[in-house]
Amino acid sequence: MHDLLVYLLSMVIMVPLSKRVGFGAVIGYLIAGSLIGPEGFSLLNGSESFTAQVADFGVIMMLLLIGLELSPKLLWKLRGPILGLGSIQVLLTSMVCMIGAMTFLDMDWRSALCVGMILSVSSTAVSLQSLQELGYSKSVGGERSFAVLLFQDVAVIPMLAILPLLGAHSAIENGQSLPALTRTFLTLGAVAAIIVSGRLMIRPLFKFISRMKLRETFTALALFIVAAAAALMHEVGVSPALGAFLAGVVLADSEYEHQIEADIEPFKGLLLGLFFMTVGSGLKLGLIWSEPLVVLGWVCAIVFGKSILTYALGRLVKLRPPESLLFSVSLAQGGEFAFVLVAQSTGLINEELSQILIASVALSMAISPILIKLTVRYGMSRLDCVKSEERLPDTVDESERDNPVLVVGIGRFGQTLIRFLRANGYASTVLDIDSEQIEIMAKFGIKSYFGDGSNLDLLRAAGLDRAKVLVLALDEPEITLKIVEMIRAYNPALPIYARAFDRVQAYKLLHLGVSEIVVETSGSALTLGKDVLQALGVSAERAESKGQLFEVNNRRSIRDLSKRFHLDDRETFIQASRQMSEQLEAMLKADPEELLRGASSDWSPPVGNPSHV
Repeated sequence: MHDLLVYLLSMVIMVPLSKRVGFGAVIGYLIAGSLIGPEGFSLLNGSESFTAQVADFGVIMMLLLIGLELSPKLLWKLRGPILGLGSIQVLLTSMVCMIGAMTFLDMDWRSALCVGMILSVSSTAVSLQSLQELGYSKSVGGERSFAVLLFQDVAVIPMLAILPLLGAHSAIENGQSLPALTRTFLTLGAVAAIIVSGRLMIRPLFKFISRMKLRETFTALALFIVAAAAALMHEVGVSPALGAFLAGVVLADSEYEHQIEADIEPFKGLLLGLFFMTVGSGLKLGLIWSEPLVVLGWVCAIVFGKSILTYALGRLVKLRPPESLLFSVSLAQGGEFAFVLVAQSTGLINEELSQILIASVALSMAISPILIKLTVRYGMSRLDCVKSEERLPDTVDESERDNPVLVVGIGRFGQTLIRFLRANGYASTVLDIDSEQIEIMAKFGIKSYFGDGSNLDLLRAAGLDRAKVLVLALDEPEITLKIVEMIRAYNPALPIYARAFDRVQAYKLLHLGVSEIVVETSGSALTLGKDVLQALGVSAERAESKGQLFEVNNRRSIRDLSKRFHLDDRETFIQASRQMSEQLEAMLKADPEELLRGASSDWSPPVGNPSHV
């Protein structure tokens, strides 16, 4: 009971703290496990055998969850990228790592191949969770990563069958009688037995219990199947985790898959946390502190080596550079199955190397969410990675090419703008590259067309030459700047109104000749600010006047500061910005209505290409 309390308490404390500072839940679990483990503060009272049993249980539950995601229907649907891209990635990474181990570590080919297989797999849980949180799981790079991860999960079965054969030579040298070939056949036979029994026996059993309407018995049967598969694998000398994985695949092929998932769903997060905590508790922190450069070197070799290999593979299969970048960084870490493979590598790699591999793989998994997040934030945009190659651009109706407003982007910002224009009697033509969003908005009566707004030919086909105003409502700052540069070169006189991510982008857009910009959060923040003033006792009329005065002067300050933003003297720019803020504060303390009349009389949004910007 004491150890259970320690596990739960450390989870409750460390995971929220980790997410609070932006590291993610996985790193929180790993840190929590390392702190309570024998290499940390040794807060667990259980023996080493008990800790090992908890670790084994964590691995088993983790691989069960992965197996439940691998329904045969899904594998068949993605058979092309899985068998093609996945097999190339695993074979290429294994061979390169094998050659590296033979060259730099002076290993024989059997041990080197074992290391290659260990490092060829990546983390399904870490990669998919990070991509889903960032909204890139449906992108081209995200879907290719998913396909490769599926192949890696399946490829572990033959890897575990090969390891006994690789260890046969070492066993004979040590005078042991280890029937490796027999063990391999037993492993394959056990795999076949689990799959066949799943097809012939499990469905009738679930059907029978389902008729009895005993939900707890239904869940008990699912757990029994997992335990039986794990026990069978243990009997033939293979990790029980492989049995749990196969049981998950078998259960995923059942028509009761969704019921099983619903029963396990409340515990899914806890089971994932348990797995990563057991990995963290098994880290040899003393080894990391005593040989930090060695561990750091392994981590860098894993992350950068796999990134380079997978990026080259992505380009080889004709993925665009941004897609290849996301594809590479999503597969750049070690994986959950690496711990299983290390455990089955006795006789092939020594204890010290095993601990280095475990520590390096765990650390690579820990930093992976950060690398994926940085890559998505600074290395690409939604326009670069959205899955668009399978759909041709829509043809804009001839009647809509004469609409006075051409809008690029139908996100939350664009939707509000389009509805406002339509309510005032002005039709707009809308382009976006998110087909799912286009279909959703069509159900609400907002028609838009699939097309890349950064393509000049598509813009012209949508009515660019007839439009009176171009509105850029995108949430990708770099793509917005690219479109402005392109349009200004094509038609310098066309009024362009744009959404800016922040003031820095607003300065850049104004410098390029945008007619007017709106910083995306300024309007809603100002509206809320006026409500807060009223809550503090300011009258509605006075709060409205102060809000209008702030908006007028804020727009003026952005336009004025844009002229100085590109100067080399940054101190002058900062000083000017502070002076304008102080002047605005002084204005708001005076009579806002009188100042508003004066401010409004000498300023209005420019039309066309402003020459003074």
